[in-house]
Amino acid sequence: MDVLGVLGGMGPLASAEFLKTLYHANLRSREQDMPRVLVDSDPGFPDRTEAVDGPGAQEIARRLDARLGDLLARGADRLVMACFTAHHFLPLVDPLLRARLTSLVDLTIDELDRAEGRFLLLCTEGTRRARIFQSAPLWDRVAGRVALLGERDQELVHRMVYRMKRNGALPDVAPAVDRLRARYGCTGVVLGCTEFHLVSGGLAALLGEANVVDALRAFARTIQAPYRKDLQHAG
Repeated sequence: MDVLGVLGGMGPLASAEFLKTLYHANLRSREQDMPRVLVDSDPGFPDRTEAVDGPGAQEIARRLDARLGDLLARGADRLVMACFTAHHFLPLVDPLLRARLTSLVDLTIDELDRAEGRFLLLCTEGTRRARIFQSAPLWDRVAGRVALLGERDQELVHRMVYRMKRNGALPDVAPAVDRLRARYGCTGVVLGCTEFHLVSGGLAALLGEANVVDALRAFARTIQAPYRKDLQHAG
């Protein structure tokens, strides 16, 4: 079984929830048969949205190099980074590290490609400005079925993200997301920020599992499967 290395802390509550998801998705009759996971939760990363257009890109890349490299040195075979916006800085990271990383962006597109219906993309302003999804190699395969938020609604979603960073899962988030989904004529939502993983279960209960694209939940289901090179980050 591969040893998984998780770089988290961006934010910490979402990363902790992801670890729970990993184990709930891989329950075994003996705990000794469950996955080994190495976690580096580093909340000290500069704000990723601010760094998209600001001076912090090199500092984020330096930290990514150090943290991902340390996870490999400690025995990780494959890596995942629990922050979508941080994927924008991967071209600045050592290619040898990128080659061991499963991209949440690519995994999201893979999930969308198998889903049916129209989906509303929920992400940070940084992810939106950096066009992280639109820059992915296979985005054209799903772009016609993905709706983007208008400017005011994008600001609303960005504020939701930062409220959850401070407070964790909030009971008003899932109903608010459902109202946005209906307003944009979509059948489901894409959780393009890992903070929404905190309310992923509630959204799945509200909209149905097939209508919530959550790369972290999808990744958790791959732990026992062979490593898929087509899900590597292409940057």
